[in-house]
Amino acid sequence: MEDKYSLVWIALIGVLFAITLAATVIQRSDGNVDIETRKIRFAAATFTGLLMLFIFTSVLYFADSPGSVRGKEIFEKAFTAMSPLAGAIIGYLFGAKKSSSE
Repeated sequence: MEDKYSLVWIALIGVLFAITLAATVIQRSDGNVDIETRKIRFAAATFTGLLMLFIFTSVLYFADSPGSVRGKEIFEKAFTAMSPLAGAIIGYLFGAKKSSSE
């Protein structure tokens, strides 16, 4: 049982590390880029955040005690909420093309 709690802590530390890394990259990135590049960067960062949240809820589901359904409920609600968001972001990334005539 202690191994499962340490897995949750490792996953939480990974999420916090990724957020810190993303904040550092955003802070150091050049501000002189066009709007399309900014949109794609924002969509990629949002998708990465959703993926990290999904992985963290998966770890919580795995680490939940066998008789409890709390982890399952959290995972199912998170999966239901994140699926349309991820689909919209992927659709934007692959559907938004800047025409060469502009």
